[in-house]
Amino acid sequence: MALLSEALSDHHDLNPFDSDRAELNQWLKQEARKAHHAGTARVTVWTDEVTGVVVGYYAIAPTNVAPDGLSRKARAGLSGPIPGYLIVKLALRQQLMGTGLGGQLLLDALETVAAAANVAGGRLVVVDAIDERAHGFYAHYGFTPIAGGMGSGVPERHPATGDGPEQRRGA
Repeated sequence: MALLSEALSDHHDLNPFDSDRAELNQWLKQEARKAHHAGTARVTVWTDEVTGVVVGYYAIAPTNVAPDGLSRKARAGLSGPIPGYLIVKLALRQQLMGTGLGGQLLLDALETVAAAANVAGGRLVVVDAIDERAHGFYAHYGFTPIAGGMGSGVPERHPATGDGPEQRRGA
C-alpha cells in the first residue's frame, strides 16, 4: 500500500477512519479541521494513494514545557519555560496496527517537528499519551516521562537515527 502524507484539507473524508480509540476518532472527525483552520494545531493525514482513504493522522502544536521534572540535559541550561512541540494526537487505522506503520507515522511527525524547529526553534518534543498502551508505544520509541504524568515525554534518541536531541537540532 502506497501512502501519501499531506496536510488535512476539506476534500479528505474523515468519517470512515477508525483507530479503535473513540477519543482519537472523535477528535479527528469533529475537531481536527477546526484546530487546523484556526492554527492551533497542524494536522497531517496519511491517505492510501489509490483509494484516498485516510489511514492515519497526527496533529502538532507549539508548546512550552515547565523545566520542573526535566533532566539537566533537556533543560540545556534554561530556567524558564522550554519551547518545543506537542504531538497532540497520533492515530493509525485499526486494521494497520501491528504492521510497523505506527512507528513510521511517528517518524513522519518527528520529521515535521524537526523541520519546524529548524525554522522557528524549539528544544523538546512532548506527546500526549492518552493511556497505558499509548505510553508503551511512545516508550518503545525512546520517549521518557516528565513531570505532569505519563502523558508527556521527551525522546532521548531519534527513532530512526539514534541521535540525541542535540544532533536532531543540528546544535
